[in-house]
Amino acid sequence: MTPFRVAVFSDSHGDREALSRLLDKMGHIDAACFLGDVASDANFLREKLAEMPHGPVLYAVRGNNDLASMLPDDMLIELGGKRIYMTHGHLVSSPLSLAYRAKENGADIALFGHTHEPMCEFEYGVLLLNPGSAGNYCRGGSARANVMELGKGAPRIIDVEDDAGGAKRRGFFW
Repeated sequence: MTPFRVAVFSDSHGDREALSRLLDKMGHIDAACFLGDVASDANFLREKLAEMPHGPVLYAVRGNNDLASMLPDDMLIELGGKRIYMTHGHLVSSPLSLAYRAKENGADIALFGHTHEPMCEFEYGVLLLNPGSAGNYCRGGSARANVMELGKGAPRIIDVEDDAGGAKRRGFFW
């Protein structure tokens, strides 16, 4: 069975060149999730996805820099047989409270951003995934995003990194 591939982006802060390079390195994706900061970058991603022959769908929430945006603060979706809770992260007090909120909504996975720091771990039976910052090379690091491969069993997470000279795949970190 071919896994359902989901691109996960957050905190691009207007760096559309990095977004484009990261997306190019991901290969085939079936859907994409954008976790806020900056909402206009979600529109950019939507346009890039529309150019793909199979037209993956984009799901997006707003971040703390998107307060004028009409995007929702959070969203519950189902992809690849998994229920996924999406939020930027600025409205939750800790990873554990995010896990509780996701669990209350029947989610298997909680996607969030805001911290610009990648995270991939289980809390309270929920996979918490933060792809890090997809732009502006925050805190001296590289722009990065994730691909989630969903199918039977646990999701497989692929870290995709752009080191300013060109995106590269770092492999699996879980």
